[in-house]
Amino acid sequence: MTPQPQISIIIPIYNDELYLSDLLQSVENQTFTDFECLCINDGSTDRTEQIIDKFAAKDSRFFKINRTNGGVSAARNTGLDVAKGEYVFFIDHDDLIPAYSLEKLYNAAQKYNADLSRGKFIMISENCAFENLQKNSIKNSKSTFYKNPLTDYYKKVRGQYKRWYYIWQCLFKRSAIEEVRFLEELRAGGEDFLFTFDTVAKIKNFVQIDDIAACHRQSKISTTLNGYKPDFFFNICEIVVPYIYRKYAENRQIDKRLRWWVYHKEAYAVYRFLVRNMFRRTCSNADKKRASEILNKINNTPEFQELIKYLNFRQKFFLKLFLKEKFALAQKLKIFI
Repeated sequence: MTPQPQISIIIPIYNDELYLSDLLQSVENQTFTDFECLCINDGSTDRTEQIIDKFAAKDSRFFKINRTNGGVSAARNTGLDVAKGEYVFFIDHDDLIPAYSLEKLYNAAQKYNADLSRGKFIMISENCAFENLQKNSIKNSKSTFYKNPLTDYYKKVRGQYKRWYYIWQCLFKRSAIEEVRFLEELRAGGEDFLFTFDTVAKIKNFVQIDDIAACHRQSKISTTLNGYKPDFFFNICEIVVPYIYRKYAENRQIDKRLRWWVYHKEAYAVYRFLVRNMFRRTCSNADKKRASEILNKINNTPEFQELIKYLNFRQKFFLKLFLKEKFALAQKLKIFI
């Protein structure tokens, strides 16, 4: 591999022969050229491997790393374990990045000696091709430097950007996230915000730039953005609730601001996806019953009791109705859910 590249690009890939060539082309066309592109083939069974081989054969910056299928978190961790760059950039296998992305993020990181450099991202349609990719960056784009990540990330980034915890538009200084890894039990979604929390706790500063750094595809293979999938959130709840208790509630070394932030985020997520959305969306009684069973299974555990502390009175009221399977009453009152 290229010795000491400035940036390691990590791409977890599983069965994406449809979009992968366009993504790798957008990487190859970067105006910033000192990078290694680590293509983590997560046990694909389609033409993914041949597509990676094609790029690796013509460009020595591209590398294929085969592994047994373990999900997106494990694939990203595999990339982190072998990355050599001073900085790390993650991108999903069906997305695209404008040609100026790495250059803009890197220059901002260097200018401020920042542990994290953030751009913006946009959603693109499923049929958006490489040729349709945004060509030009913002003229005289502004950058804002922040020195207090735990406070500023919550007040500024979370306050201004709806999906503040996505990692696609971020360039991370590798030394600052040396001990940070993705939770591998989360195989396909829900891992981003935990990684972001751990990162914010580690970094000393960060910079936000105005430019679009990533284009996230609303595709039929998207895990988190392609409709409401109850099973997906059932799985996340069963994994994340005990995990954050062990990591953030029991550990007294954790900054109280971080613990408060993590629990507010997760408490709202559990209520939103396993209670509120059951009535605001068209969910079957079987889905509602299963969600109630999952919540009842963990209801009396210390892990869940810690989470409930962060719900407001109204949320606790509807949670109790849900736990008692009072679905008809909750349906009548759904305007308040």
